[in-house]
Amino acid sequence: GIAAADVEVGFIVDGPGGNGYTTDIEADGALAGMNIAFDFVNEGGFTWAGDLLITIVDPNGNGIEFGGYNLSFGYTYAGDFDSSFDTSTSGAYAFNQSLEAFGLNGSGTWTIGFYDGYTGGAETDNWTGILNLEGIAVPAPGALALLGLAGLAGRRRRG
Repeated sequence: GIAAADVEVGFIVDGPGGNGYTTDIEADGALAGMNIAFDFVNEGGFTWAGDLLITIVDPNGNGIEFGGYNLSFGYTYAGDFDSSFDTSTSGAYAFNQSLEAFGLNGSGTWTIGFYDGYTGGAETDNWTGILNLEGIAVPAPGALALLGLAGLAGRRRRG
């Protein structure tokens, strides 16, 4: 079966510009949107909060990128943070974006990337937060595995 909850992915991105990473998750569904909340720390660079670049690739190999400034991986452009993110001010930021129109879906490995999307960004900039992917869910453990766990929990010691 499939779990009912959306997928949450924690992330930490440290500068310099262009730095980042991907993480793989096993999930199923059709991506409807994303909610993101992060703390941005700028210790003297020219990087903006909205320079965070997020990439999402579904199990079929279709991908989008959101945010960033001058870094691209060639995926379909899915939008940008609103103008309130066009600041170098450290602080807490949150944003919601519908992504249904891009048709990402499937069952299997989803690859999520987080990057300092300004290649000239300072080494001292960083983002720490949570990305919630709406519409996809992590598969629940199989029924046999659940029965096996229930059997272990139900064992009693005999005297």
